Amino acid sequence: MRKKKKHKKSLAEKLKSMGPAAIVTSAFVGPGTITTTTLAGVNFKYALLWAVLFSGLSLIILMEMAGRIGIISNHDIAEAATASFSNKKVAAIVIKSIIVLTLFVTAFGLEAGNLIGGSLGLADAVNLPQWLSAIILGVAAFYAVAVGTAKTLEKLMTFFVSLMGLIFVLTMILVGPNYMEVLNGFIPTNIPEGSGVNIIALIGTTLIGINILMHATTTAQKWQGSTHLEDANFDIYFNVGIGTIITFAIIITSGTVLYGSGTSVDTPIVFSQMLEPTLGNYARIIGNIGIAAAGLSSAIATPLILKTVLARLFRWEANGTKARVTGGLAVIFGSIFAAFGTSPTQIIVFASALSGLFLPIVAILIMIAANNKELLQEHKNNLFQDILGGIATLVTLGLGINSLLNFFENLSNL
Repeated sequence: MRKKKKHKKSLAEKLKSMGPAAIVTSAFVGPGTITTTTLAGVNFKYALLWAVLFSGLSLIILMEMAGRIGIISNHDIAEAATASFSNKKVAAIVIKSIIVLTLFVTAFGLEAGNLIGGSLGLADAVNLPQWLSAIILGVAAFYAVAVGTAKTLEKLMTFFVSLMGLIFVLTMILVGPNYMEVLNGFIPTNIPEGSGVNIIALIGTTLIGINILMHATTTAQKWQGSTHLEDANFDIYFNVGIGTIITFAIIITSGTVLYGSGTSVDTPIVFSQMLEPTLGNYARIIGNIGIAAAGLSSAIATPLILKTVLARLFRWEANGTKARVTGGLAVIFGSIFAAFGTSPTQIIVFASALSGLFLPIVAILIMIAANNKELLQEHKNNLFQDILGGIATLVTLGLGINSLLNFFENLSNL
């Protein structure tokens, strides 16, 4: 009997089946990332592009493992890691406790930053008071999180990623960078003095532990069986690739226009404001729309991650009352801070520090689960995947140590 030939999907079919990775990209391309990347361009021009490339590749490596765990074992990271320990009861309590604590603190802190940054962009684009812009974005995010599930919001997140990609790449092309200098920025041959903090920030805004947890859960919901691994990987490469390109574009644009100007970068709208002298008033408006889109997409994605991961962890109904209330509370919390035009420094510093500390724990749990032969059988990590994962995990460990040191330093200065 002749073997049935495997159907090779067309590009259109692959694009149509995408989804889960767009949520991760929407979550990490937010106002915080725009501020960090603008700062990198202003201070170091194109010299730190290699750090963005490295962080994007590291995210792909960890997401591929997380997705494979979800698709093959139908487990989330907590379940898969717990199955790898002999004392499963104790392991489950410890792992769940760490995940719950970090989910709440990280999601609430990041949500405040998302809505503050997004409302600044919207207010500057359409000349509204910030408090009104914050309410508009907060209501939109609340509705999307309360009504939508990861599955129903995948297409919306894909739209946001595409819109941001179009806006930020277009502005990069219009400012006319020196592309030979840009290419040199991808090779870390001459790391600028004093760039260490910026390098860590660039990597830290891309690699966020709760986003990777979410990816394992959503891929397990969307796909089952090894035949879907190719679809899942294409989804990761495409969406994380776009997110990384957006980050490149912001650095290149700010490096072209503002390098050496000594501009202070304390909000994301510095990016849009710098476009006006070079490209005119409409460019500033378009840039602000990009910032508002980044803020809103992250403001939807972050509480969606919170409610989806918790629902899976505690076996709640995916869009039941408990899940909706949990996600909605994060949006309300962020909206209040954004409406009052304040910057919740202590909360965001603490959230960032805890997120950085939690990231290596997530990476280690993924590595443990991805090497569990009983769960994944022939799809467990091979040597090459272990080497790549080990490098990514070591980087996250360095970020975690730095986050801890920065937290205590900032705490003493507050």
